[in-house]
Amino acid sequence: MRPTVAAPVSRRAALAGAATSAVVVWGAGAAAAAVPTGAQRARYLTSSRLAVLRAVVDRVVPGQPEDTVAGAVAAGCHEAIDALLGAFTVDPPRIYAGGPFSDRGGSRVNHFAKFLPLDRYEERAWKLRILGSRGHRDLERNGPVTGMQQVYRTGLDALAASVPGFTLLPGPLRDLALQGSQNAAVTAMFDLAVAHTLEFMYGAPEYGGNKDGVGWHAVGFEGDRQPRGYTRAEVTAPKTELLPLVDAPLEDLLDALGLPALPPLPPVLTGAAPTAAVLSPLLPLASSEVMAGLHARAAGSHRELAEQVRDLVAPVLSSSGARGETMARLHAEADRLVCEARSRTGRQSAAPPSDPAESEGAR
Repeated sequence: MRPTVAAPVSRRAALAGAATSAVVVWGAGAAAAAVPTGAQRARYLTSSRLAVLRAVVDRVVPGQPEDTVAGAVAAGCHEAIDALLGAFTVDPPRIYAGGPFSDRGGSRVNHFAKFLPLDRYEERAWKLRILGSRGHRDLERNGPVTGMQQVYRTGLDALAASVPGFTLLPGPLRDLALQGSQNAAVTAMFDLAVAHTLEFMYGAPEYGGNKDGVGWHAVGFEGDRQPRGYTRAEVTAPKTELLPLVDAPLEDLLDALGLPALPPLPPVLTGAAPTAAVLSPLLPLASSEVMAGLHARAAGSHRELAEQVRDLVAPVLSSSGARGETMARLHAEADRLVCEARSRTGRQSAAPPSDPAESEGAR
């Protein structure tokens, strides 16, 4: 596993790509030593920074009850990232798992659980990647290198400072805060956290993430199968299993809002005077059934979907109109959209009130 810095990707695209990624295990041999994991893992981040990181990885791959399967927090991705940052606090460094087999595919011994010592070149390269050049001239022949430790440390601190109470915000508001941040330190940290979360979510559990194989289960991957391998029947006539529909209703809203004529974003998305109250009226729309209703109305047209979403949220984003009226209107429209979605799937429900004030009075 080689952690890398990646450009921001959408959650939908990330999950699709991770589902087809291969699990890579580096190295083999007998000269390996066990490395503590779990509660005894290598550590670098303070407890407060780890809590912020936990809230961040939760938005990269959300889990239950927001989704039907376990997410990054249940998989321990935040702890795995922390262990990577502290890789050189243990010996051998927690970088390369051994091989050739784990005990999940017929081997009596889990070779993956033994981490390999690094040679001089590998140790120098990984220290530069994790710790950075730190002003050492011999490490800065091509310029200073910012290590992953500093990227996470400064980014998590900047996020906590620019969005007070970030760890306590509902998931949809954390999505908006992360995707709309204009803080360079936060953006750099989030770019790195997306790549690392996916690597640890879907990589071998021995690296600290994907606890109990929850990441593999979420995408229908049964895990490493060597040395037992597969029977002819399993190759020629594999069993197929339909995975639960994984949707991201708030991301659909943001995708629609990303088209031209987007109204000005509220301050919480730019890092100035953040407040959850500014975005709270959007929450009635952040549900799977509401988005299903919007898609039904749009009849497959993304342009039509974008126009409907913009019309709904424009008063909120521009902070125009009374807040009570805005909430009433969105709640009423959300009710109508849910009914349309249920009608489309054969789950009829009572017609919602047509007057927003009536909807508000009934709540």
